[in-house]
Amino acid sequence: MENLFILGAMANESEKTKIPSQIIFENLKELLRAKNTAHESMFKFHWKKMWPFSLIWPQVDYERIVRLMSEIRKNAIIQKNLVLQAKNVAKEFEKEFLDALPAYLDALDISCQKLSAAAQWKQDMLLKRIHKDVKFRRDVSEYNRILKEYEEAQGNLVRAGAFVQVGWGKVVQAISNV
Repeated sequence: MENLFILGAMANESEKTKIPSQIIFENLKELLRAKNTAHESMFKFHWKKMWPFSLIWPQVDYERIVRLMSEIRKNAIIQKNLVLQAKNVAKEFEKEFLDALPAYLDALDISCQKLSAAAQWKQDMLLKRIHKDVKFRRDVSEYNRILKEYEEAQGNLVRAGAFVQVGWGKVVQAISNV
């Protein structure tokens, strides 16, 4: 996340030639890389998560995922502000990309909220297991509801991402023609 650029404050000369859409796209890639890593650490199958290996290797740090999702949500708000700034100086071929971004960033925000809720539920369940206060039937149905909401948020993110991809394709095509 420390690789996020700020409009007008770039590190070297090669990045100064980037148009605002390229800067925002690079920032989006960083945000999505972080979110996808958190998603995979929670949901992707790995042999280390199975018993008895789970007794040896450390498991997922759900509190860290909650903090990361909060950080991504803050950065999404910053990116929305960057989009507003970029619209003022954007070229015509960037408009479609920049117009699609607010909806995508909103969908990313909601998806991060839902992933954070799932991670928080898992953390709470770990604490309940320690204190022998688990009622699996009720607790699991709550987790299923959280997962359904996350699945819906992910679907919305993918659909909003399609519009961003179309807009970005036009930006790339216009840049390559220049």
